[in-house]
Amino acid sequence: MLSLATLKGGTSAAYWLEQAKGRVTHTESVSSGVEDYYLAGPEAVGQWTGEGIGGLELGGEVTEEALTRLLDRQDPRTGEPLPRPARGRPPEVDGFDLMFSVPKLSSILFGLGDARAQGAVLRAQRAAVAEAMRYLDREACVVRVGSAREIQRGGGLVGAAFEHRTSRAGDPQVHTHVLVANGTTRADGKWVALDGRAIFHHARTAGHIHEAAFRRELTLEVGVRWGRVHNGIADIDGFNAEQLGAFSTRSTEIDDYMGEHGWSGA
Repeated sequence: MLSLATLKGGTSAAYWLEQAKGRVTHTESVSSGVEDYYLAGPEAVGQWTGEGIGGLELGGEVTEEALTRLLDRQDPRTGEPLPRPARGRPPEVDGFDLMFSVPKLSSILFGLGDARAQGAVLRAQRAAVAEAMRYLDREACVVRVGSAREIQRGGGLVGAAFEHRTSRAGDPQVHTHVLVANGTTRADGKWVALDGRAIFHHARTAGHIHEAAFRRELTLEVGVRWGRVHNGIADIDGFNAEQLGAFSTRSTEIDDYMGEHGWSGA
């Protein structure tokens, strides 16, 4: 499934920052302030993704310096400001955090499975994320130009993908954060903000594509059976509710916290 959030300086940064010490900027929150979560630790290193990385000569492992520069609308290689229209104003939104999560029971398979099963889950996730990102690059990388706010296709998304295997509570939870910069090149080579409406409009479809691709890849590798597909999501058949509950610590913590505060709902 795909969860979508925006990155804004000093506002929603707290979600990614809870491990950070002291006051930091939004770029520091992603690239250094919460480095244990994004850039270091036992999780896989970040990898550049998106059709727009070629124009910036990005590839391979994400570095702290390059990510910080990108989210500050600077050239990741040199630190120089990216070319912007003369009258352009910096957008309020600095980027988008696209979190692609595999179904819970697939994460439990990863946590309890042997090396073959674990490798199959990770390969299926990588293939599924790549397929969903290709869809978003094709359909959601658009910009508004001119006084009439004409919609044009942009030069490709620029993202940093971080693969995580556990939840913050330590349960198996295979998910990938793709931090997409709120910017792309338009026809004249200027760096302009994305039309964020397209990102939100196509997020649901991208999530369904991710889920379908994940099921296809995991079925081909290890032959699992799936339950009924509901709202684009299905999970592995053969687990029971007790097993699911035993590996849902984070969900239980959230439910308990909400109950203490009298809250309910999604």
